[in-house]
Amino acid sequence: MTGRLNYLELLDWTARQAAPGKRGKTPASVPPLLQRLGLDQASWCELVSDFGKLFCTVAGSPDSVDSMRSHGTHRRYHLRRRARELFAVTD
Repeated sequence: MTGRLNYLELLDWTARQAAPGKRGKTPASVPPLLQRLGLDQASWCELVSDFGKLFCTVAGSPDSVDSMRSHGTHRRYHLRRRARELFAVTD
């Protein structure tokens, strides 16, 4: 249940960052969760708020997207430069 609770806390915290007047204190469990994802708080918020601009056909870390190919044409998928930059912040 701990994993589910961490996810729900991250979800709640993320929503508070996007909603005006709802910002709250970052729960202690969120930074370790973001660290496991390889992201900092600012990068996570930008990925969530600009999701539609950053990702087109597929979404994920650069390594996972780079390893994927289209089922129909077998072409590689590409990530936008900004999405790659956000994932590189904590490398």
